[in-house]
Amino acid sequence: MAGAVTLGLWPLRAAAPSTLYVAFWFDTEDYLLPASDDAAKRLAEMFARRHARATFKVVGEKARVLAARGRTDVIAALAGQTIGFHGNFHSVHPTPAEYSRDLAWHEGVQEFLRREGPGFESVTTVFGVKPACYGQPGSSWTPESYAALRQWGVPVYLDVTDQVRLRDQPFWYGGVLNVLDLGDAVLRTGWSDAEVARACARFDRLHDRLLAAGGGLVSVFYHPCEFIHQRFWDAVNFAKGANPPRAAWQPPPVKTAAESERAFHAFETFLDHIIQQPNTKLVTARELPTLYRDGAYARAWDGDDVRALARAFQRAVSFARLGSAGDWVSAEEGLELLAQAAVSRPSGATTPAFHPRFAFGPASRAEQYLRRGQLSGPGLVAAAGEFLAVLRRTGQMPSVIWVDGQPLRPEDFAATLGAFVERGLADPSSARPVDLVPGSLAAAQYVADDSPQLWGWVIFPEGFHAPRLMELAKLQAWTLKPAALAPVVAR
Repeated sequence: MAGAVTLGLWPLRAAAPSTLYVAFWFDTEDYLLPASDDAAKRLAEMFARRHARATFKVVGEKARVLAARGRTDVIAALAGQTIGFHGNFHSVHPTPAEYSRDLAWHEGVQEFLRREGPGFESVTTVFGVKPACYGQPGSSWTPESYAALRQWGVPVYLDVTDQVRLRDQPFWYGGVLNVLDLGDAVLRTGWSDAEVARACARFDRLHDRLLAAGGGLVSVFYHPCEFIHQRFWDAVNFAKGANPPRAAWQPPPVKTAAESERAFHAFETFLDHIIQQPNTKLVTARELPTLYRDGAYARAWDGDDVRALARAFQRAVSFARLGSAGDWVSAEEGLELLAQAAVSRPSGATTPAFHPRFAFGPASRAEQYLRRGQLSGPGLVAAAGEFLAVLRRTGQMPSVIWVDGQPLRPEDFAATLGAFVERGLADPSSARPVDLVPGSLAAAQYVADDSPQLWGWVIFPEGFHAPRLMELAKLQAWTLKPAALAPVVAR
């Protein structure tokens, strides 16, 4: 039904695909042990023999070390798969969350580009392809990384982390497709026969449940180094903030040959079990954007859609599912549509089409702003025009919107503009002032509050936490919305 809106709720899928997709990915990070090079090659060859592909997220220094060691065989094997990016030096301090913790938004973006950019270039050069995705080292997640990914043209964030979580489903955030914590759809197996049997049974239950619901995505991740070592390479050297010079780095203890073979055999058994299940398809990060297409920019939105948004934003400012196609818009995209409608002031004689463009959420939170009062129609129209101009010029929402000389928070502006636009669509000639409508960015509830538990990676200094970083992350909730599987087209 035109104009229908679903605010903050959604089904598992946009249509009814009949396939369960499985994404295998490997954080390819250990640049100390040469044996981990062979482990990565062996895993890549497992997939190649089965005419399947996995995603190998490679650390910049790992790519450089492979080239320096002359391991063209490893490079060729991985290049036959899908290459992702996993940071420049991974665990060498400071890691992304450490160096971004106390920076303002734009400083954090530039620092991420400066520190991680050389690694991105190394991976691109060594493997001859632009990485298809990024995932942070450990739990060293930052919201500013999304601005870098968009600058680099990387469309997917693939990892497991708790900083942003949208009901254990893929989602859009920061203008990038996020496949993060999928709840019980994140699978791994241990190395014993009993552990493999349990993992296979768990996959079978997921397989049946998700297919019955119309399809879905399962995420399976490992590290090539865990097949050959007993303890992670970085925990040996960089745990709890330790940062020894490179000459003092120690190799981790390794498995025996028999233990390593048992691990590879266990994984291969698990892989074969998954591949052999009906209606199951292995996908990589490069294919994910075709499975989860963003429909917000491919269509024109009309007055009915805007009217539905106007009503919804007066209750809560969040992502919304609109129209008969059921496409999602983020809170930022919704506000942009309202602003376009306010500027155009559609009447019954004309039906303008509205088109959002992506913009980041605000760079900071307003501290002084209007809390009550009335705002004029012309003032709101002028502010809407200025808001759109800022989006076009900067690609980011302003932290404060000025209306009649008064500062408004973006969420208050969104709710108030909703009231103004709804009234204007019903009566374009109305010139009555509009009462300020306090707004709430409901989408921010899906961004975690800061706590030491959120940053549980062994590499962080003890007690590490990042309140300013998570405040910026909540501001970027303006860009958050579900990602639905694209409809399957019968051929």
